[in-house]
Amino acid sequence: MDKRDYVVLSTVVKTRCATVRDVAAKTGYSLGMADASLKYLIAEGYLDEDFFLTQKTIGLIHRNGPRQAVILAAGTGSRMLPINDVPKPLMTVNGEPLIERLINQLHVTGIYNIRVVVGYEAERFAYLTSVYQVELIENPQFLTAGSLHSLNCAAGMLDNCYIINADVWCGENIFSRTEYNSWYAVRSYYDDESCVRVTRNMELTGTGRMGGGNAMCGIAYLCADDAEIVRANLQRLCADPAYQQADWEQALFGSDNKSVGYANIIYGMLVMDVNTYEDLRMLDSESKDLSDRRIELISGIFHVRPEEISDIHALSGGMTNRSMHFSCGGREYLMRLPGEGTDKLTSRRQECAVYEALAGSRLEIADNVCYIDPDNGYKITEFWREARSCDPDNPKDAAACMRHLRRFHEQRLKVDFRFDLKEQIEKYERLREDSMPFADYGVTRRNVDELLDIAETCPKEICLSHIDAVYDNFLFIKGPDGAEQVRLIDWEYAGMSDPHVDVAMFCIYAYYDKQQIDSVIDAYFQGACPDRIRLKIYCYIAAAGLLWTNWCEYKARMGVRYGAYEMRQYQYAKQFYTHAMELKDALEQ
Repeated sequence: MDKRDYVVLSTVVKTRCATVRDVAAKTGYSLGMADASLKYLIAEGYLDEDFFLTQKTIGLIHRNGPRQAVILAAGTGSRMLPINDVPKPLMTVNGEPLIERLINQLHVTGIYNIRVVVGYEAERFAYLTSVYQVELIENPQFLTAGSLHSLNCAAGMLDNCYIINADVWCGENIFSRTEYNSWYAVRSYYDDESCVRVTRNMELTGTGRMGGGNAMCGIAYLCADDAEIVRANLQRLCADPAYQQADWEQALFGSDNKSVGYANIIYGMLVMDVNTYEDLRMLDSESKDLSDRRIELISGIFHVRPEEISDIHALSGGMTNRSMHFSCGGREYLMRLPGEGTDKLTSRRQECAVYEALAGSRLEIADNVCYIDPDNGYKITEFWREARSCDPDNPKDAAACMRHLRRFHEQRLKVDFRFDLKEQIEKYERLREDSMPFADYGVTRRNVDELLDIAETCPKEICLSHIDAVYDNFLFIKGPDGAEQVRLIDWEYAGMSDPHVDVAMFCIYAYYDKQQIDSVIDAYFQGACPDRIRLKIYCYIAAAGLLWTNWCEYKARMGVRYGAYEMRQYQYAKQFYTHAMELKDALEQ
């Protein structure tokens, strides 16, 4: 039985159609298609000649009928900036939380056996257990893993089961007391972030993780036989690190890239994803969850009404902060929202002082700041739509960044506070307390102290330095003449320091090997770097690696982990102790 036959059979069961014309009118199929399906269903014993159900169909309904549901509600909802303080499933549309609407719609169709997979702010979902008698299942990996792993937490409950993303809004109840086959809900239009595509036969094929295809609705139904296939896929994919951040829909596809079940195409606004502030505002412009102090702040700064602020969406977050795009008054802006624990990592008042110093420079060095708050760290800058980040694997990009960095350093700007590597390492050690996974940390720490003592004997000149001069913070923008210009953004760690610390920071964030590091040093010094300065930069690389290792451990205590990045930084601390000592010995011979 193919998808068309299932649709015809379902229509006959639900609407008691008695003629071919009735079936064609209800399904939208042509008379010829409806007639062909009815003849097939009669021939296969699903209907009798008068279109009445047979025992075969009654058995199919009993075998494949819905018995339970799994709702996935573990995500952090980072795309909902600026209002992601409330878990998305608990945001209200027309006064009703999204997740409660889904539960009530399931109840209407007789589904009371409901599990909710939680993670972010799990305690806020606890009331559902008493109000709706649902069962909560906690996903301990919600911060580091995608929804694939959330579904795996409920792998044993997928027989004859609806799978539902908790952040969808269903205008009408799409759940049913009778299901004949497995399906996944998609829309007819294209979405470049989708991983599924509908074929002519209404089957679903995978397009690769986010390869583009039919827009996904985040709702599926699994019969028991297909649930077994999905369980096997979950076990296989969740063991593969490449699928750590994958969506749960990946488990619907086998090795042949074909999905279990058929496509259930949803038209119009019957099902809506609530992924962003704009999505929620479109569904319910009066939702209480739209009220936000950051929207009010933007409204006050630019003297516009909240409804005049548009195109609000989250951008990829950095390692310290999150960013939100918005438009108003015909221009685009970026709002920086401080991340977890950053009040102990940086001083926003010092950052304000840095931007004041930059404003006095003769060069266009940094981003164009429209607003910055020295108390809470909110910052609004102009958004450069055509800007691109430095490609660290492109030697021309790296060289351009070094030229810009050197021009900035040559301004010899000053502020009344400093950034000292040794003091900052000690500060982060205090913040992380006893958290440190590396058994030989004590030895590495003593080695770095030795290198910092060596660096003190090398030539240096102190001036305002960026400190966080990583390639992501170098933007290439179009100048008035169409040529690319470089800007350096995110100055929250800046202070008085040896400017050559910036060269070291650029190298270690790009994961450069020693040969690449030497090339970047040569680019900064235009091929004339003195050996003692190169030795000093090697020392800074090791110290900076240890600095960011401790920074990662502190962030881990805040619930944000950077496993591979932390490991690589610690390797720099160890490897460049060796490189620095070898160069020191060579210079002393």
